[in-house]
Amino acid sequence: MVIVLVGIAILLYPVVSTAFNNWMEKRAAVEYSRLVDKGDMSAMHAQLKRADEYNRHRAGVPILDPWSHDDTAANTAYRDYLSQLSLFDVMARLRIPSIDADLPVYHGTSDDVLAKGIGHLYGSDLPVGGKGTHAVLTGHTGLKSATLFDNLKDVKVGDSIYIDVYDRKLRYKVYNIEVVLPDKIDSLRAQSGQDTVTLITCTPYGVNSHRLLVHAKRVPYDAPEKASGGRGLPGQLWMWLFGLGAMVALLLLVLAMRASRKRSAKSLN
Repeated sequence: MVIVLVGIAILLYPVVSTAFNNWMEKRAAVEYSRLVDKGDMSAMHAQLKRADEYNRHRAGVPILDPWSHDDTAANTAYRDYLSQLSLFDVMARLRIPSIDADLPVYHGTSDDVLAKGIGHLYGSDLPVGGKGTHAVLTGHTGLKSATLFDNLKDVKVGDSIYIDVYDRKLRYKVYNIEVVLPDKIDSLRAQSGQDTVTLITCTPYGVNSHRLLVHAKRVPYDAPEKASGGRGLPGQLWMWLFGLGAMVALLLLVLAMRASRKRSAKSLN
């Protein structure tokens, strides 16, 4: 009996862990908006103005594949980057209604950052919008303990992407989706007069030899619709199948134990 229960617990762990971490990420994104609503608007506007200036004068920082290099906090330029949009731990809030994604965005693409949310790629523009800017946001696919960008593959051309940075609310519409090798980063560079954002994750699932790039251009803002199920699964399919199997096994075990007790009671009588 104990061995069976331990086995069921092991099967359920990935599902429970994923659900908990997804909840934590959603809570961090919602908490960011709450802090913005209660925060010092003058301080936030000063940070936004400084971020706009940072983007205008940003130069000499190469855009690299987020999984092929390490951010270095010892670098003076990187420390300046970390001071941007830094009133809260979270840099921005990212929402993709079509896949029910609501995620916090953090500075950099370190392992610690990508384990808890979406990372802003150092070297790309800060995600505050503006002509001639191109912000790049990265997230994992295939983590055993979180969904993150697992469902980015289900995003379609024409879908909306929303980014909230303090009280500045931005909407982008997906116009191109491509799969490239990690060193093909030409499409991540800023385009004159364009306000763009790109979402990146590894692909294919479990192999990670290529990068899935979802490109979107700025469009007039409208409020995102509430989550309605989306196109993507709320986690890795195999996890939910394991979880369902574990629940069925537990139910069968309980029924078998009850039947065994009834037979034992009858034999005693």
